[in-house]
Amino acid sequence: MKRRRQAVIKGSSLPALRIVVRDGDAHSLRTELLETIDNARPLLAEAIAVLDLRERLASDVDAHDIVTAVRDAGVRLAAVLIGDSGQRDALAEFSLPVIEAPLSTRDALRDAALGERAAPDQPDPPADDPSEDTSPASASQRPGESSSGPGLAPVYLTKPLRSGQRLYAQGRDIVVAAPTSRGSELIADGSIYAFSPIRGRVLAGAGGDTSACIVATDLDAELVAVAGVYRTFEADELKAHGGGPVSVTLWLDADGNERLTLAALAPSSSTQRR
Repeated sequence: MKRRRQAVIKGSSLPALRIVVRDGDAHSLRTELLETIDNARPLLAEAIAVLDLRERLASDVDAHDIVTAVRDAGVRLAAVLIGDSGQRDALAEFSLPVIEAPLSTRDALRDAALGERAAPDQPDPPADDPSEDTSPASASQRPGESSSGPGLAPVYLTKPLRSGQRLYAQGRDIVVAAPTSRGSELIADGSIYAFSPIRGRVLAGAGGDTSACIVATDLDAELVAVAGVYRTFEADELKAHGGGPVSVTLWLDADGNERLTLAALAPSSSTQRR
């Protein structure tokens, strides 16, 4: 019998978060960066963090200072993404992998579309921001690389998703017909429609689809996200919406900042009868 190798290299679908730093005011950058990281602290504690400097075009803040600020905030960086080789020298002393990866056409188009979106006429919500897949069903193993196409059927979750399990639907939606536990992850490149109680982490639009949404009849998630914008909802905030069906969508406020908004949905006539 052939001996099983004790060491192998495999692909992985471990969650990786990008901390994107854009051009802006040097005096407020550190404050805003610390606020953003603090809002996402529960997520950063269990994910790989990558610093993305590719959207900086004419910033007067040195890349060295940005990495220092991120590390001072307690983030353990795994790598730095840059758009060209000009920033390598400033990052050399940190002993971090520096990956040169220009923004894709898809990313550029997505950012352009975000810049043209108008905020809906509603109050501004508060600014909150495991090795191999063990889920009972999975449509893919590589979140963020969407291969969506027209007519793809959604992935249906029909068995409970336990703590430590993850279901990822590449290029399609997820329809949830079984409860999910705390510590589980639902990830879809499209939208997530849940007709059973959902807990854990719920991430829609993982491939960058800003029109994706989360619709849930019983939302009790530790963290939700749409197109990479994360937010936590307190129990009191969910109760304020009646504890019934809600939607989570992404929109831009008057200052052009991406935000997640929570809205109550009208219950169906059958629900009202019950």
